[in-house]
Amino acid sequence: MNKFIEAAKIAVSSIMAHKLRSFLTLLGVIIGVTVVTAVATVIEGANVYISEKIATLGQGVFRIQKASLTGFGNFEKFLEAFRKNPDLTLEDLAALRESVTLADQIGAQDGGSRQVKYGNVSLDAVGVQGVTANNILLSTIEVAQGRYFTESDQENRRDVCFLGADVADGLFPAGDPLGKEIKIGRDRYTVIGVAARVGSVLGISQDNFVQVPLTTFLKAFGQRKSPTFLIVVRARDGVPVEAVQDQVRTIMRTRHKLDYNQPDDFSISNDEVTQQLFGTITGTVASVAFPVVGISLVIGGIVIMNIMLATVTERTREIGIRKSLGATRRDILIQFLVESSMLSGLGGVIGLLLAIIIMTIVGRIAPVPVAIPFWAPAIAISVSTLVGLFFGIYPASRAARLDPITALRAD
Repeated sequence: MNKFIEAAKIAVSSIMAHKLRSFLTLLGVIIGVTVVTAVATVIEGANVYISEKIATLGQGVFRIQKASLTGFGNFEKFLEAFRKNPDLTLEDLAALRESVTLADQIGAQDGGSRQVKYGNVSLDAVGVQGVTANNILLSTIEVAQGRYFTESDQENRRDVCFLGADVADGLFPAGDPLGKEIKIGRDRYTVIGVAARVGSVLGISQDNFVQVPLTTFLKAFGQRKSPTFLIVVRARDGVPVEAVQDQVRTIMRTRHKLDYNQPDDFSISNDEVTQQLFGTITGTVASVAFPVVGISLVIGGIVIMNIMLATVTERTREIGIRKSLGATRRDILIQFLVESSMLSGLGGVIGLLLAIIIMTIVGRIAPVPVAIPFWAPAIAISVSTLVGLFFGIYPASRAARLDPITALRAD
């Protein structure tokens, strides 16, 4: 242990004696660790963002759709399914509500983009959704003002609506929207509630919507088949979601008259499938990005090896004196390995701190998901130290092999 402590002291004194050279030597490692940590931070942030913002159905809840990118796995297959699969219908909803015994709630929704007006104020491209009254139990929507729909609103096709926060602010910037009438298309709807603000996902507002009872929506826009119609199912407490999905799949396949060897002509997706899809994407990005940015660490290691070789040449006489005083080849080897490892490890620490500062600033001024993974500091410092150790082996071995008499004659 004393030998390592002595070697560390010598390494520190050598680094401090050549500050500028040491910094320039570390620059490659600093840049490499900074970039690797930044990439890991963005990827981890994306995973957290997906979990918190995109995968929001909740435990035990899943969707049945005509086609879903998360359900079918790739974009080409999704487009083919969207073109060929039959639209879901109210009859499908009724059949599932009647036959699925393992579900707690089964609802549906449809919608599109339309203009919404109040007085002289109009908002374009607002998501107008027709939903069943139990949608509030099947989503993350919370009521901030007023109330949500009731089964009575649904059964009587009442012209009532529930506003997203952005729509409420846009149409009623200075007043209470409850009880006011807004216009969607040619029809008027009474505002009965406002949703709590959700925020945006990937820069797209999640509060730019108006919901009406599904029966009212179909009355206003036609009871036709719709490619956007989807059914939402929530499993009973204690029932595995897979069991509910199997029951739903059996009923849907029977309704659509599919043979046992035919694939499903509908898609079932939940939060887990969504996270797996995006996890595959971020994993692919990581598998490409890390080797590319890791090249800078290799370059940093080569620079360290080059400088250590120069250091061995400069300190040949010092090595000869140490050997003449009893230092063994192992002592010399340890001295230079510790110095190269400390040099590279210091670069790793500086790079890590720099990455944390940069990504914190980026996270505050730009809509980039940022979350520093707990393993990043350990990996960054460990890898940078190992790079220094690996690329310091040859210079250290060369120093250890020097003949003490020849070394003492050096200028």
